Amino acid sequence: MATAEVAKAIEVFASGWNEHDIVRHFSVFAEDADFVDVVGRRLRGREAMFADQSARHAQRFAESSVRTLDLDIKLLRQDVALAHYNWEMTGDREGAGVRRGIFTFVLCREAGQWLVVAAHNTESVV
Repeated sequence: MATAEVAKAIEVFASGWNEHDIVRHFSVFAEDADFVDVVGRRLRGREAMFADQSARHAQRFAESSVRTLDLDIKLLRQDVALAHYNWEMTGDREGAGVRRGIFTFVLCREAGQWLVVAAHNTESVV
């Protein structure tokens, strides 16, 4: 049950991206979450993530979409989960073709909802 709820949170994250709805995309992040993006920038807090990605979705990622290649979830405790989300992106206006990578998410259950408290995105070069 818990892993299905974590998977649903990750699905909201991905579908928010595909719908270019950045509010929905980051709705599964805690207000004070940390996010290290694919180029190594650390964004602190959902508001900073929203501001950064809103600008990018208006231009670079306006036609992008992601799909899930693999999702592996491990419950560390009843209220803490580690998720590895392998993704594939098309439509990046600055990218050359298809991009692939992996997100590492740490999620905590807060008030009955699974929220990302930390995320790190790494692009695969192979």
